[in-house]
Amino acid sequence: MAGRGGLNITHSEDIETFLTRYGAASAPLTPLIRAWPPQALREFCACLGEATFIGSSGRVFPSSFKASPLMRAWLIRLKQLGVTLAMRHKFLGFSADGSLQFQRGDGGALNLAADAVILALGGASWPKLGSDGAWTKILEHQGLSLAPLHAANCGALIEWSALFRQAHEAKPIKNVRVWCEGASGRGDLMITRTGLEGGPIYALSSHLRRQIETNTQAQLTIDLRPDTPLESLTRKLAKRTP
Repeated sequence: MAGRGGLNITHSEDIETFLTRYGAASAPLTPLIRAWPPQALREFCACLGEATFIGSSGRVFPSSFKASPLMRAWLIRLKQLGVTLAMRHKFLGFSADGSLQFQRGDGGALNLAADAVILALGGASWPKLGSDGAWTKILEHQGLSLAPLHAANCGALIEWSALFRQAHEAKPIKNVRVWCEGASGRGDLMITRTGLEGGPIYALSSHLRRQIETNTQAQLTIDLRPDTPLESLTRKLAKRTP
């Protein structure tokens, strides 16, 4: 799914700013990201034969602007390293002896013992692709305390009027700056039937969610002309006739 939009690999901004993008998780992630910064990820892609470029937004993409070449090269590298990929297997949990339990694609059972286990199971937003959040119950059954799953990196729901929706649905709002709770983002937005989508909104989604959880609603400020000085904008508006 990530490759459908060109596969945004990382961002070219300075590392200190980059770290702030992780919000409350930045503290535990900082040493990991410093050990493997964005530039290292670009070099890794180059080693796989896939050059990268920096887009106008500062985001980094494969030069081919496709996910498949990079994925194929990565899979070949993993195979060369002796990695075995078991496709269409569903993680069911742990057996009494600590081995991992899987359901194979043909419906059969598979138990595996491991020296170490790394779980990368996604959230609950793509059940048709396997990310249904069922793993949370498995880990809670093991006595682990988990933070509840929340919507993240998503659009904002707005109750547009029927008139506004009819006139502006599917139209872009170009080059704006948005704010919420002191955090800001800049870029393009898209007006949808149910609200707003776009990179700046996704970047502020955790702030919007926090306000909604606290106040049942959120306040989003949008500057439609971020590069126009206030004085200049005031003069232009003053010249407009009613």
